[in-house]
Formats: sequence, structure tokens, C-alpha cells
Amino acid sequence: MATETFGERLVGVVAMLVLGVGFLDLFMDVLPGVPFFLVWIIGFAVVVPIVALLLGVDDEEEEGFVRGFEREMERFGEQMERTFEGGDRRERSEHRTNDRETDEESTADAIETLRTRYARGDLTDEQFESKLDRLMETDTPENAAAWRERERDRERGREPDAER
Repeated sequence: MATETFGERLVGVVAMLVLGVGFLDLFMDVLPGVPFFLVWIIGFAVVVPIVALLLGVDDEEEEGFVRGFEREMERFGEQMERTFEGGDRRERSEHRTNDRETDEESTADAIETLRTRYARGDLTDEQFESKLDRLMETDTPENAAAWRERERDRERGREPDAER
């Protein structure tokens, strides 16, 4: 880190003074009739930048840092794209297998939770069977989509009956 000049230090002191005066006004009302947030708005939007301009403090070093950081992030992103797009078929098939295993595990967890609730007496026999049937129907995304369509059709069929 580069050493700070007198001007940079003074800008920091002015910023801290603005913050302090705002807090004093908030808690002790040192500036009667002036809302504390107005102190901060004027202080940080007007006073601090004017002090920085008068003392000739610029943010060239900070801009260089930001540009360098952006360049490094772009390089990192390109490297990540090459890494993940360049995988061979075996890696892709392993990912698919892992996804299937995760789906099967989540279904097994859901069934186990259902069994536990039934064993505790939270569910009646009818509720347990209904939920188990629904769970088995929706064990894959394709089955879930089909079940959703059937439910929509069933609800559409009931709507006219409910109006009569």
C-alpha cells in the first residue's frame, strides 16, 4: 500500500468529522432543526469532495486497482469456461450419474420422512397412502410434470361442477 499524502489524510479526517457530527446530531441534537441525514448528505456529497478537489487528491491509484481487478476477473472467468467446457464425456456422464443418485437420495429421504410422520401418528392411514402415492408419481421431473397436468385437468373438470 502506498503512503498517504497529507491531503488524503485530511480528506479522511473531514469524512470522519462529517460522520461524527451526523451521529451527534442524531443522538444529541447538536444542530437544532437540522435533520441528521441532511448533515450526512451534504457532508459526503458536497463537503468531502470539495476538500478533495481543493487539496488535489485524485483516485488514480484506486482506478488502476479497479481496472487490474476487472482484468484478473475476466481472465479467471475465461479459465473457468475453458475448464468446464473442455471436460470429456466421461466427466459429463459422471455428473449425470451423480445427479440421478442425488434425485434417488432425495426421494428416499422424502419417503423416510413420510414414514416417520406416519409412525408418530401425525398422519392417518388415508393421508399416508395419499402422500405416498403422490410421492411415487412425482419421483422424477417428468413424472412431476405429468402429475401437475393431471391435477390441472382434474381441477378444470371440477370447476363447472362447483358452480352448479
